Amino acid sequence: MRINILAGGPTEFWPDDIFEQEGQWLGADRGAWYLMQAGMDFQTVVGDFDSLTKEEFEKVISHLEANHVYRFPPEKDFTDTQLAIKAAASLGADEIRVYGATGGRLDHLLANLTFPAMEGFTELAQEIDLPDLVERVALVDKQNVVSYLLPGQKVVKHIDGMKYLGFMPLGLVDNLKIIDAKYTLTQPESKAIMWSSNEFINELVHLSFDSGIMIVTQSKDGGK
Repeated sequence: MRINILAGGPTEFWPDDIFEQEGQWLGADRGAWYLMQAGMDFQTVVGDFDSLTKEEFEKVISHLEANHVYRFPPEKDFTDTQLAIKAAASLGADEIRVYGATGGRLDHLLANLTFPAMEGFTELAQEIDLPDLVERVALVDKQNVVSYLLPGQKVVKHIDGMKYLGFMPLGLVDNLKIIDAKYTLTQPESKAIMWSSNEFINELVHLSFDSGIMIVTQSKDGGK
């Protein structure tokens, strides 16, 4: 089951076809208000909702059953987007697409990009019997798709319209090999540095690494 999460990031970063995506929708904080304004069908909202006025929040929950509203205090350990990813996984999603998680505050962006490192994520994946859950999550905006890989021999498929390919270890990655991209790479030990502006030669790029988590970006220039 695919669940799409709409977070509260600036709308100008949304893909043009955002509301044409298949799957269920989940609203994270102000993302719930955006879903309601767009007339989308959604059943679950998550967050502290501090970006909504009291009236806006009441309008959102009036469209939902009470047990589908997960409200947290503003003083919490996770961002609203991180909580929404947890909620989507707990609802049984085996594919999660996150929109509205880029743009705006840099601290939120960095927290969203590094969500696999958040405390409890690995335990959650084990609890719902999806140890590869991180590989089922992608953050999507108008110019970028961010995905994640666990150790092993991996394949990255080119996404239509995207030109550039990037890799960044989330923490320490051992024995990294980027095999058949435009720029190949062998690194016995690679820390959190972005190997950016690579490109596909064919539709697939193969890579391997022995430990850690790899962030994979596919991007295009603005206005294209």
